[in-house]
Amino acid sequence: MASTAVAPEALSYAEARARVLAAVHPLPAREASLAEARGRALRRALIADHDLPPFRNSSMDGVGVRSVDLAEATAARPVTLEITDEIPAGHAPAKPLARGECQWVMTGAMLPEGADAIVPIEELEVDEGGRSARIGTPVAPGQNVRDAGADVRAGAAVLGAGRELSAHDVAMLAAFGVARPTVGSAPRVVVLSTGDELLDVDSALRPGAIRDSNLPMMIGLLEEAGAQPVAAERLGDDPAAVAARIERALGEADVVITLGGVSAGRHDPVKLGLGRLSGIALWRVAMKPGRPQAFGAPDGRLFFGLPGNPASVACVFEALVRPALRRLQGFAEIDRPRLAVRAAGAIESRRGRTDFVRVTLAARDDAWWAAEAGAQVSGHLWPQSRAHALLIVPESVERLSPGDRAEALLLRWPPAE
Repeated sequence: MASTAVAPEALSYAEARARVLAAVHPLPAREASLAEARGRALRRALIADHDLPPFRNSSMDGVGVRSVDLAEATAARPVTLEITDEIPAGHAPAKPLARGECQWVMTGAMLPEGADAIVPIEELEVDEGGRSARIGTPVAPGQNVRDAGADVRAGAAVLGAGRELSAHDVAMLAAFGVARPTVGSAPRVVVLSTGDELLDVDSALRPGAIRDSNLPMMIGLLEEAGAQPVAAERLGDDPAAVAARIERALGEADVVITLGGVSAGRHDPVKLGLGRLSGIALWRVAMKPGRPQAFGAPDGRLFFGLPGNPASVACVFEALVRPALRRLQGFAEIDRPRLAVRAAGAIESRRGRTDFVRVTLAARDDAWWAAEAGAQVSGHLWPQSRAHALLIVPESVERLSPGDRAEALLLRWPPAE
């Protein structure tokens, strides 16, 4: 790739998000088995092509009757009906039901023509030969009957395009005979963690070095977002080697993410290496944590250069990377759920900057109260591990006082330590 200037650009969080999402175009859809479809984005809406249930059926084991035959039935003067047939589940009735007759109808079985109610077995007295049933109570039309279309009418919009398919949605697809739904593809992602100071997780500590916690965290976040990590590697602080690996990765994956090396340091390899690549720019985003970043979409592939501190990695991922990954897959909802909260204590910010505050949640006084999960230091891991949500302090707000209202992105639910 040709060399290009990559001078840092100052952006608001809203501007950065808009630029990222403008560069995202959903990946081609694919057919998947029902076993693979759960958790994916449905790309073709499900419109009911028949009623559900498709026929009138019994909601319990009993006999199908004409309710008019039992209009005068009492315990003292029960009505006797002739049992003329039995209909197991999965079998169509062999004949209609005439006046003065009843037929055994098992749970889920189709009602015979003429039957409009089911009398449960428990309310019957069957003669020894099993030829007739005595019933001592009247029944209303439709009693213990599930009508055709009672659940879904033919032509109804059942599941919309962009919906994240749950196990229950998969059941709906199965009920309408959709064995291979059209879903979004999982973005292929290469993650490159940079820094001479980083060690393998199982390595002994040495002076000046730390274990790499960002790489396993990012793999988990990617998989939660529906992406497919195809490579996760650690690189040293050699700008030329980092640039070469980024260039190769852009040919291997839909998304490339680097961790660390984009700030103002003299040895930051991503920042120094980006001058060798085109279509990627350094950013200074007015958000905390996560101010130094890089982004680009060379040849339609997405590149995210994230800071190295773990809180910055996590917050930039939630604020910018995860929404992009979700849009690539075709999800209608690209952000985590938002919850209205109230500040449990004072939260300081700065006008002109969007803050993402790691908070724990507690319910009291008919509200959710958000308290800082720990010191909001970008290098600290424990507050992120404890946090239930990221409270958002908009750029127009300098300070949240105790009791002030805000919004939070939910990271896990229900709130628990």
